[in-house]
This record gives sequence, structure tokens and C-alpha cells, in this order.
Amino acid sequence: MKRPALDDLARDYRFGEEAIALALDLTGARPDRAAWRTFAIRLMNATGIAAVGAGAIFFVAANWQHFGILGRLGLLQAALLASAGVAWWRPPPHMIGRSALVLALLLTGALLALFGLTYQTGADVYELFLAWAALGLPFALAGRSGAAWATWWIVVNVALALFCGWLGPGDFMWGWLDRWGVGKPAMLLLPFAVNLAGAALFLYLAHTPLAEHAPRWLVRMLVTIAFLYGTVASITAVTGGWWREADMTGQNTVIVVLFAAASIAIAVITLRAKRDVFPMALIIASWIAVSTVLIISGLKLRDIGGFFLVAMWIIGTSTGAGILLMKWVREWRIDDDEQVPEAAA
Repeated sequence: MKRPALDDLARDYRFGEEAIALALDLTGARPDRAAWRTFAIRLMNATGIAAVGAGAIFFVAANWQHFGILGRLGLLQAALLASAGVAWWRPPPHMIGRSALVLALLLTGALLALFGLTYQTGADVYELFLAWAALGLPFALAGRSGAAWATWWIVVNVALALFCGWLGPGDFMWGWLDRWGVGKPAMLLLPFAVNLAGAALFLYLAHTPLAEHAPRWLVRMLVTIAFLYGTVASITAVTGGWWREADMTGQNTVIVVLFAAASIAIAVITLRAKRDVFPMALIIASWIAVSTVLIISGLKLRDIGGFFLVAMWIIGTSTGAGILLMKWVREWRIDDDEQVPEAAA
């Protein structure tokens, strides 16, 4: 093989190594055999908890005709009490206690759903999830684990998504919001702010005696959900999506500016800390999506040239983002390596 070909192969191999390193740094994972074993145990544990919870719900549903109202409610209540009893028997941080509390949190939602289905309370679905989050909060606090908090935050986000993105102007609450001149993009910033505040809280707890409540992956999960909401809010504002017929261009501009200000603030903090590339990846991906939608809205894509321009924009920005993120990964890894001897000294 000729020398230039060997050089090209070596260069491609190094590029592949850098790409893999970037992916590992963005996910915060450099697993060894022990880490994979721990991950497998936790994955099987989570799958087992989900299976037990689903089994309890399906058992009631499959035997619906064989039990009366009190029998159905009694079965789920017994399962909930049994989960709480197991957690009392083997309290956290024992894995059995944590698993039992996660199961209790899931069964709380099932019990609320059964109650609403049986007595037809007339509550909206988002109200069910809000009540679920309120009643499940003690289990999440007692669980003292990322799994319990992740389950609780998923419930909260389903409630926020249903209220902020699903309900229309015919809903009672949206009637009041419509009077105040609040549009859909503005409401989508509410879950953005809630998840971002949750991520900041758990990031603070990670440096306190309550660190077991705040694993790193939970903070990243909340930041990811927050930027997903913020991106959707900005895209909705850019495309002029609102439910009110009145012109809301000014409000939509404010929404985009607020999301941009939050992105800039997080970027400044991240670049100063030089510890984690993940927030920068989220910020860049969000604004590539928003800018692409803005270009598409402006061009209207009346001819093939517009499609090529959009394609070139996506390719160019994505490539530039990858190069920039790789640069940060290399530099910040060097900084971390240099700090180790200093700390040891």
C-alpha cells in the first residue's frame, strides 16, 4: 500500500477515534466491564419493576368483570401498600427499598386512573398527572435515587406537555389565558423553565450530602427535556403558530429572545467551567433546528434551489458544530488531565 494511502487511513482512523471520544464525552460514559455489569443489573431491575406494575394493572383490567368497584380499588391499594411495606422493610439506599418506592409511585398513578374511570370525575388528563405527581412526591423523596426522581419528572412533564401543548382554546383554563393574551409559544416556555430549574436544583444537590438524589444523568435528562420544550416553543413562534386570531408577532419575538438569552447564559457558564460538553451540544442542536425552520419559513421553498440551500445550511452547521465540539472535548480533557497532578501535589 502506498504511503499517501496509509496516511489517509491513519487520518480516518484518528477521526473515528475522535468521533467516538466525542460521543462518549457527550453521554458521560466510558464504561468498563464493571460499569456494563452495573448498567445491566439496573436495566433488568427497571424492566422488572415496570413489568410488575404493568402486571398489576393488566390483572385488574383482565378481570374487570369478576371484581366489583371495591374489589378493583382494593387490589391496587393492596399492591400499593405491599410496595410501601417492602420499602419499610428494606428502606433506601437498599436497592429493594428503592425499587419498591418506584413501583409505589407507578401504582399511585394506576390507582388514580382507576378512580377517575370508575367515578367519572370529569377531570382533564393533565389534572390526573398533576395529582399523580403531587401524591407521588413523597415516594420520590423517600426513594433517594435517580430512578425515582426520573419517574416523577416524567409524570410532571407529561402533565406539562398535556396542558401547555395539547389543550386548545376551548378548555376552561385556556379561556383565561386567552384573555390575558398568552399564546401557545409562551406557554411552552413554562415546562422549559420548570425543567431547567429542576436541573439547576439537582446540579446543586450533587455537591451536597444529598448527592445520591442527583446523579449526573438525571441532570442531563432534565436539561435535554428543557431544551426540547424551548426548541419547540421557538419553532412555534417562528412559524407563527398560536391559537388566538389576534396578531401576536411581538410576543413570539419575545419568546425567541428569551430562549436565546437562556441559551447564551448556559453557554457562558459551560464555557467558563470547561467541564461538560453536553450543554453546548444541546444549545447548538436547538439553534440549528430553529434557524433551519426560520430559513424554510422565509424561503417558502418554491423551487429546488431553496431545498439545496436548506440542505447546505444543515450540512454546514452540523459539520461546523461537530468540529467545534471535538475541539472542546480535546481541550477540556487536557485541562482535566493537567489539573490531576496539581490536585495530587
